[in-house]
Order: sequence, then C-alpha cells, then structure tokens
Amino acid sequence: MNKREQGMLYRALTLRALAHLGYATTRQIAKIVWRQCDGSTKKMAGRTLRWLHQRGYIVTKRDGDSVNGEQLTAVTAAGAEWLAKNGDPLPFGKAHARDWLRHAHSHRTACNSVYAAAAGLLSDTCAWSELEIRAGLAPLRQLAYSHEGVVQGKVPDVLLQLTTGLAWVEVENSWRSDKDLAKVVASMRTMFVDKRIVQVYFVITAPGAKTIGARLRKAFTHDAESGWPRQVKELDSQILHGFMKVFTLNTETLELSTVAF
Repeated sequence: MNKREQGMLYRALTLRALAHLGYATTRQIAKIVWRQCDGSTKKMAGRTLRWLHQRGYIVTKRDGDSVNGEQLTAVTAAGAEWLAKNGDPLPFGKAHARDWLRHAHSHRTACNSVYAAAAGLLSDTCAWSELEIRAGLAPLRQLAYSHEGVVQGKVPDVLLQLTTGLAWVEVENSWRSDKDLAKVVASMRTMFVDKRIVQVYFVITAPGAKTIGARLRKAFTHDAESGWPRQVKELDSQILHGFMKVFTLNTETLELSTVAF
C-alpha cells in the first residue's frame, strides 16, 4: 500500500470512528485508527483531521470540561453523506453530528475514551459505544432489574462482544452515592443470571471513582451473621470472584490496566 492509499484508508477509518462515537478527541482517533496513542500517532491523527476539516467533512470545538481543553471533532453533513454512501450512516439517521458536538459532556467523552481503549486492547473484539447503545444498534440496549420491589432499567456505557458473550462496561468518571451503588449491586445480580452477559467491567476514569472496587467487594461480601439468604451469599461470591473486573484508564495513552480489589 503506497502513501496515498494509506492516507485514504486513515481518513475513511477516522470518519467511521466518528460515526460510532458521535464525536471524538484526537487521542481517541489515534487509539482507534492506529491502535495506540503516543506522540507519533497523535500527529498522524492530527494531520488526518486537518485534511478532513479543510475539505468540510468535519467540524471541531474545544472541550470546556477538559483540563487540557482537548479538541473535539464530529462529522458535518458532507461527512455524514460520505458515511451513508459507504455503508456506515450516523446513529438515529442523523444528517450531521453537530448537535452531539454542541452538547458534548464529560460522561460521554469518558465513555468514548473507554471504547477507544477497548478497541486498542481487544483488536479482534466488536464494541458498541454509548451512543450506539442508546440508538438501539447494540445487541443489548437495556437491562430490567428489580431494586427494593421496583423494576428499573439500566443502560450499559459500552458493550464488548467477547468470544463467550457480552461484556457490560460501567464507566466510572465520578463518585457513586451509596444509593446508586446499591442499584448497581442489584443490577449485577440480574446480569449474572442473564445468559447474554458473561462479564462486567468497571473502568475508573477519574480519581473520585478510585474506590469503586473496594466498595463493591464490601457490598458482595457477607459474613455468617449478615442475615442474607444462602442463595444470595453464593451468588454474590460468584459475582465477586470472576464475573466482575475493575480497570483504570490512563487518560494520556488510553490504555487499560487491571486493578486488584
């Protein structure tokens, strides 16, 4: 493949990545397209984005929620038209992604970083972004579970297709209240018996969420006098030992590392 062909490939992959995410940072594009995020790949991503911007395929803005004020990118109507013609239309049938870019928020940006990190870590694994899940494009859109006698719905932040089934991903970009954590615990008991879901991943993307593993371990650990039925104790033990994993995201390199809890 010559340089011209490579350039065409990188531009196509970049547009497709933007279709999946709604909008993305330069780091996320580097990780998805080149499978790593370092100085070299960020420069290549920057050159590719400039080419697309100059020709009207994308629009950009600075992220006001980011400490570094990272540049966010989304496709214009011209970019959406190219995607539709090449078999990758925007979710919800959108004619452009300007609205997603205009209303970009920290949680979706964090979810997109986790999606990019998973794509780089699991190159042969299919993934669905938070946007695609909400658009009904993923194999699982919502999980119904019961908490305190009330049926509630829970939506994954990212989904991964593993060889054995789906991995449900929870992106931890802030502290969870005790009330919210109790709902997570209740939902995980339902996930465990749902044959479609084989793993639950918690990904820490902000310092405020760093204790999530320890808090979940405490919630799923019961002593003999806890009063929980034997069946619940056995279920929670299985969830704790093998069903759930905790990772931390390196926000610079977009790499995932396992966390002992």
